[in-house]
Amino acid sequence: MITIEELNEKKLIEQFENATLNPILFTHEIQLRISWIYIQKYDVEKATDTFSKFKEHYYINVLKSNKFNLPLTKAYVEILHYFMEKSSVTDFDKLLREFPRLKFNFKKLVKTHYGYDILKEHRTEDPQPVRPILFTF
Repeated sequence: MITIEELNEKKLIEQFENATLNPILFTHEIQLRISWIYIQKYDVEKATDTFSKFKEHYYINVLKSNKFNLPLTKAYVEILHYFMEKSSVTDFDKLLREFPRLKFNFKKLVKTHYGYDILKEHRTEDPQPVRPILFTF
Protein backbone atom coordinates (compact mmCIF):
# COMPACT_ATOMS: atom_id res chain seq x y z
CA MET A 1 0.00 0.00 0.00
CA ILE A 2 1.24 3.49 -0.82
CA THR A 3 1.74 5.83 2.14
CA ILE A 4 0.92 9.51 2.43
CA GLU A 5 4.61 10.39 2.20
CA GLU A 6 4.89 8.56 -1.12
CA LEU A 7 1.97 10.42 -2.65
CA ASN A 8 3.09 13.45 -4.58
CA GLU A 9 0.52 16.12 -5.44
CA LYS A 10 -0.10 14.80 -8.95
CA LYS A 11 -0.70 11.22 -7.76
CA LEU A 12 -2.87 12.39 -4.88
CA ILE A 13 -5.15 14.45 -7.13
CA GLU A 14 -5.23 11.72 -9.76
CA GLN A 15 -6.24 9.05 -7.23
CA PHE A 16 -8.76 11.36 -5.55
CA GLU A 17 -10.41 12.38 -8.83
CA ASN A 18 -10.43 8.81 -10.16
CA ALA A 19 -11.84 7.55 -6.85
CA THR A 20 -8.91 5.17 -6.38
CA LEU A 21 -7.42 6.79 -3.27
CA ASN A 22 -7.32 4.29 -0.43
CA PRO A 23 -9.97 5.34 2.12
CA ILE A 24 -7.44 4.87 4.92
CA LEU A 25 -5.50 7.80 3.45
CA PHE A 26 -8.58 10.06 3.18
CA THR A 27 -7.91 11.95 6.40
CA HIS A 28 -8.56 15.50 7.52
CA GLU A 29 -4.99 16.46 6.64
CA ILE A 30 -5.32 14.95 3.16
CA GLN A 31 -8.51 16.92 2.59
CA LEU A 32 -6.66 20.09 3.58
CA ARG A 33 -3.82 19.11 1.24
CA ILE A 34 -6.22 18.51 -1.65
CA SER A 35 -7.81 21.90 -0.95
CA TRP A 36 -4.31 23.45 -0.97
CA ILE A 37 -3.53 21.92 -4.35
CA TYR A 38 -6.80 23.10 -5.88
CA ILE A 39 -6.34 26.63 -4.50
CA GLN A 40 -2.83 26.71 -5.99
CA LYS A 41 -4.19 25.53 -9.33
CA TYR A 42 -7.44 27.52 -9.56
CA ASP A 43 -9.12 30.54 -8.04
CA VAL A 44 -11.04 29.92 -4.80
CA GLU A 45 -14.43 29.54 -6.45
CA LYS A 46 -13.20 26.98 -8.99
CA ALA A 47 -11.19 25.20 -6.25
CA THR A 48 -14.34 24.95 -4.13
CA ASP A 49 -16.44 23.65 -7.01
CA THR A 50 -13.80 21.12 -8.07
CA PHE A 51 -13.19 19.83 -4.54
CA SER A 52 -16.95 19.55 -3.91
CA LYS A 53 -17.60 17.67 -7.13
CA PHE A 54 -14.86 15.11 -6.65
CA LYS A 55 -15.38 14.73 -2.91
CA GLU A 56 -19.06 13.91 -3.42
CA HIS A 57 -18.07 11.42 -6.14
CA TYR A 58 -15.49 9.91 -3.77
CA TYR A 59 -18.03 9.57 -0.95
CA ILE A 60 -20.55 7.81 -3.18
CA ASN A 61 -18.16 5.52 -5.05
CA VAL A 62 -15.39 4.75 -2.56
CA LEU A 63 -16.83 5.31 0.88
CA LYS A 64 -20.27 4.07 -0.18
CA SER A 65 -21.74 6.84 1.95
CA ASN A 66 -24.45 9.45 1.61
CA LYS A 67 -22.87 11.56 4.36
CA PHE A 68 -21.25 14.07 1.98
CA ASN A 69 -21.44 17.51 3.60
CA LEU A 70 -21.34 20.36 1.07
CA PRO A 71 -20.98 23.21 3.59
CA LEU A 72 -18.09 21.44 5.32
CA THR A 73 -16.41 20.78 1.98
CA LYS A 74 -16.67 24.45 1.06
CA ALA A 75 -15.32 25.37 4.49
CA TYR A 76 -12.15 23.39 3.82
CA VAL A 77 -11.31 25.59 0.86
CA GLU A 78 -12.52 28.91 2.29
CA ILE A 79 -10.79 28.57 5.64
CA LEU A 80 -7.56 27.21 4.17
CA HIS A 81 -7.52 30.05 1.64
CA TYR A 82 -7.98 32.59 4.42
CA PHE A 83 -4.89 31.30 6.25
CA MET A 84 -2.93 31.05 3.00
CA GLU A 85 -3.61 34.75 2.43
CA LYS A 86 -2.32 35.55 5.93
CA SER A 87 0.92 33.66 5.39
CA SER A 88 3.99 34.13 3.25
CA VAL A 89 4.85 30.42 3.13
CA THR A 90 4.51 28.54 -0.13
CA ASP A 91 4.63 25.05 1.31
CA PHE A 92 1.65 23.13 2.68
CA ASP A 93 3.50 21.56 5.62
CA LYS A 94 4.94 24.91 6.66
CA LEU A 95 1.45 26.43 6.59
CA LEU A 96 0.20 23.72 8.96
CA ARG A 97 3.13 24.40 11.28
CA GLU A 98 2.43 28.13 11.17
CA PHE A 99 -1.29 27.64 11.85
CA PRO A 100 -1.66 24.36 13.76
CA ARG A 101 -5.36 25.10 14.33
CA LEU A 102 -5.95 24.07 10.74
CA LYS A 103 -4.86 20.58 11.62
CA PHE A 104 -5.80 20.23 15.27
CA ASN A 105 -8.81 22.51 15.85
CA PHE A 106 -10.56 22.72 12.51
CA LYS A 107 -14.03 22.09 13.91
CA LYS A 108 -13.78 25.24 16.03
CA LEU A 109 -12.55 27.23 13.03
CA VAL A 110 -15.56 26.04 11.04
CA LYS A 111 -17.97 27.04 13.79
CA THR A 112 -16.28 30.44 14.13
CA HIS A 113 -16.36 31.01 10.37
CA TYR A 114 -20.02 30.12 9.92
CA GLY A 115 -21.35 31.15 13.32
CA TYR A 116 -23.15 27.83 13.75
CA ASP A 117 -22.35 24.14 13.58
CA ILE A 118 -22.58 23.14 9.91
CA LEU A 119 -21.96 19.55 10.90
CA LYS A 120 -25.50 19.45 12.29
CA GLU A 121 -27.10 21.17 9.29
CA HIS A 122 -28.55 19.41 6.30
CA ARG A 123 -25.62 18.01 4.42
CA THR A 124 -26.63 19.04 0.91
CA GLU A 125 -27.74 22.59 1.67
CA ASP A 126 -25.47 25.49 0.87
CA PRO A 127 -24.04 27.30 3.87
CA GLN A 128 -25.33 30.72 4.78
CA PRO A 129 -23.66 33.58 2.92
CA VAL A 130 -20.07 33.89 3.98
CA ARG A 131 -19.43 36.54 6.58
CA PRO A 132 -16.02 38.13 6.99
CA ILE A 133 -13.76 35.67 8.73
CA LEU A 134 -13.16 36.74 12.30
CA PHE A 135 -10.26 34.56 13.37
CA THR A 136 -7.71 35.89 15.77
CA PHE A 137 -4.08 34.91 15.80
